[in-house]
Amino acid sequence: MILDTLSDQQKDAVVKDGNVLLTACPGSGKTRVIIHKLAYALKNIDVNSKQRIVALTFTVRASEEIYRRLNAMGINSNRVWSGTLHSFCLEWIIKPYSCYLPELENGYLIADETYASDIISELKEMHKLKPIDPINFRFNRDGTFAEPKTIQKRVLKDYHERLQTEKLIDFELLLYYSYKLLTKHPKIKKTLSNIFSLICVDEYQDTQDLLYAIISSIVTTGEGSSNLFLVGDTDQAIYASLGGIAKSLEEIQEELNTLPIEQLTLSGNYRSTQRIIDFYSIFQTNPIKIEAIGTNKDVDSIITYNNTIDKGYLVDEIGRLIEHSLDNGIPEDEICVLVPQWWLITTITKQLRAKLPDVNFDASGLAPMSKNRNNIWYKLSRLFLTQPQPKIYSLRYKWCSEVIENFKEHTNTEFSEQYQTERNVLKLINSITSNETEGIDYLNDCFDQFLEAVGIDQTIYAQLLINRKTFFDVIKSRLEDPTFQVPSDIASFMSFYREMSGVVINTCVGVKGEEFETVIAYGLLNGYIPHWNDIFTGDPVAASKKLLYVICSRAKTNLHLISETGRQTKKGNPLEITPELQNLNFEFDEI
Repeated sequence: MILDTLSDQQKDAVVKDGNVLLTACPGSGKTRVIIHKLAYALKNIDVNSKQRIVALTFTVRASEEIYRRLNAMGINSNRVWSGTLHSFCLEWIIKPYSCYLPELENGYLIADETYASDIISELKEMHKLKPIDPINFRFNRDGTFAEPKTIQKRVLKDYHERLQTEKLIDFELLLYYSYKLLTKHPKIKKTLSNIFSLICVDEYQDTQDLLYAIISSIVTTGEGSSNLFLVGDTDQAIYASLGGIAKSLEEIQEELNTLPIEQLTLSGNYRSTQRIIDFYSIFQTNPIKIEAIGTNKDVDSIITYNNTIDKGYLVDEIGRLIEHSLDNGIPEDEICVLVPQWWLITTITKQLRAKLPDVNFDASGLAPMSKNRNNIWYKLSRLFLTQPQPKIYSLRYKWCSEVIENFKEHTNTEFSEQYQTERNVLKLINSITSNETEGIDYLNDCFDQFLEAVGIDQTIYAQLLINRKTFFDVIKSRLEDPTFQVPSDIASFMSFYREMSGVVINTCVGVKGEEFETVIAYGLLNGYIPHWNDIFTGDPVAASKKLLYVICSRAKTNLHLISETGRQTKKGNPLEITPELQNLNFEFDEI
């Protein structure tokens, strides 16, 4: 039954024993394969054993989607642990074994990202660096800084001394300490390899070197009792600036020592027409022949490219393209406008809403609290800003579990006896009401009522207060920033967590893994795509090819590309067309 709806390639990947590297082209049903792989593996776990399987994802959203799909299939997911790679290290390595590291034996807390960013900004100014000067925060396997520049290293030294003083660890320390624990205490690796019979890694091409080391050390220690299932596409490796490395089969084999690994491929595309596929295949760096096998494979596609329109008329052109899709029966939520930089989302959304007042737009990526996903108060806010509905009950239950655990870590104490289970805490949260109409006031009121009920006096826990202040400082700064123009009322705050419908406006990074009938992408200019960072410090050709590949492969049927004129650098020089588009020989359509 688990295999009934799968293609032959998908079935082969699901039933394959041992270690597998699965190269999955866009639209090939990658997530579907992972879900069925998990379901298939669950069948082979002895119900009396303590074995589990793990699905590691690049984003929290992707991990939550795995639970949703398993539950929709009627699969009991109690033996599945799904989360981000960093969360895995925290939950399964740092938390249970931190006492074995001198750096952590006296306690620790995960540094709030915004708080850490503020420290870095302060140190940059102290060391005469510009705010935009990049710093590589990653560690090498031997514990040295990956950052090569002297001044940046001094900033990092001061930064980590500050973290150590405050007993904080950031995401990079989280990875390094996890690797250090596994290296110095092999019994931990052995324990984990006995627990996890299967480790699935989604979007493996975006994995950092330390994470390859952590995962492979667990698998190799198991000597075959723990299998690795890597899924991804090297042509969609767009996180190199964040340390993502798309390792080759040979490099992964080297990580696994003598353990064999087999490479499989998903080359069938259920998403796009063959014409769309043939177009974005131009930007491939890994020459895999992709074949359209969906019901729309032979549908007529429209692919346009406009490199003459001035930015002053950009909104008119995008509005015209949206109306053309709507007139042809395409639903609003099947249309996506991709912006080259996140800070452009607000402006283009406001202009399009004014241009097309009868059209709904979904720019939910602009939530004012979006930078604080690992802050304990952000996690609590999700529960107060979402309505209790059956279809998200399991998600809210999971969030509630995280809140209970995080408060225990921050306070080293338990909630009052009545509220030590997820079910009772959820009942409490659902019962709390507030008459406040402004988002910040509403959350503050709800937080205070919650703390009083569970018996936590936040005033005696410095880190709780710091994180709460940071959480609200970020919201206030975004509400006051004219770049964002985010509404401040509680109804708008709640809308950020609702399933929104309308024309989606986001970045290509924000919609990775998504698909739409019509994709409209503008700002295809050198400096945006590829970004200046890639132009000056990376491989600009590879970066722009991969970004264009991701952008174009989101489209099912219609693709509209725009390299507008009139944009300039800070020095007043005009931005030029992304070279990979400027030199393209392709017969585009006109509408």
